[in-house]
Amino acid sequence: MALHLNLYHEVNKAKAIKRRDPLKLALYGLAAVVAGFVGYYVLELVKLHQINSQLTYVKGEFTKLEPLAKTAKKREEELNTQMKSGDLLVKKIENRFYWAPMLEQVMQVVPREVQVTHLAGDIAGEGQRHCAITLDGLSAGADARKVAEDLRTALAEKFSTSFKNVTSKFRSLEDGTEMVMLNGKQVPTAMFAISLELTTGAVAAAPPPRAKK
Repeated sequence: MALHLNLYHEVNKAKAIKRRDPLKLALYGLAAVVAGFVGYYVLELVKLHQINSQLTYVKGEFTKLEPLAKTAKKREEELNTQMKSGDLLVKKIENRFYWAPMLEQVMQVVPREVQVTHLAGDIAGEGQRHCAITLDGLSAGADARKVAEDLRTALAEKFSTSFKNVTSKFRSLEDGTEMVMLNGKQVPTAMFAISLELTTGAVAAAPPPRAKK
């Protein structure tokens, strides 16, 4: 049997160790990278868990507040409706036409020689309104027709100081068939019907023009 002696045993062992050292370094480096990725993954899992917890909390709060939000929205709509109705009522009250001051002015110009037998009024429109008053009566005097004419003129002058587009016209003027006692004397009469028309209130503001596209 042949005998083999390895005189380079220690040399070969040293070479083998040198060959294994880079592999160990590579394994250590790989282990460090893996550890880094594991740490990063764990941090991301923690962040994701926190985000999910926060999302769950927010969803729970939203679920609690959603009915309240719907109730508040409904209440807001009801209040807006009430406000609109209130504004409309206030506007109507502010634009309300009062007949008492106008009738008072009519009575201020009616002389004692005139007896009013019928008085009617009508008003139409919004903002700027058209008002019409009809005045029927009996005038007495030496010239009963002139008494009625003086009343018609006085009405026009009286209302022209406060209103616009004032017109005062006779719808009818006829001599009366009976005499009446005035200042201790029998005087003739005249029957008349006067139509008084005027404009009251302000012109409604025109809507702003639409912007051209």
